[in-house]
Amino acid sequence: MPVESRLFVKASLLWLCATFALGAILLILKALGLPPHINFSNVHAHMGFVGWLVNLVMGIALWFLPVNREKFPENRGRYPAMTVRVIFTMLNAGLVLRVIFEPLADKVGPALLYSATLVTSALLQLAAVIVFAAIAWVRVRQV
Repeated sequence: MPVESRLFVKASLLWLCATFALGAILLILKALGLPPHINFSNVHAHMGFVGWLVNLVMGIALWFLPVNREKFPENRGRYPAMTVRVIFTMLNAGLVLRVIFEPLADKVGPALLYSATLVTSALLQLAAVIVFAAIAWVRVRQV
């Protein structure tokens, strides 16, 4: 398994653990009658979907998709390694920003710092997915 694929897969496992830890904490608080004063529902879902599932899918896809030696000769047809590391950084940095700032924005209300950070988070994740899709697209051969 290529290094970049392992990076995505290991990150997905960390996000899976973090998602279940947050879910357990929220359930314990609810069972004790101590609901949190901040809504973590969207963040919890996003951690599981983007953190675990999207990281896992990207890591496995980068490993399993057919190679394209013509398009990516420098890496035996896989992908430009630096670009994939940038994708990883954008996806996960965007997710971390969302995990931190979305609950704060929900609690405090509209504020320029929170809004700008959430826009940055969304754009980082969107850019990561678009660049990943472009790399994956050229690795899928025509039938």
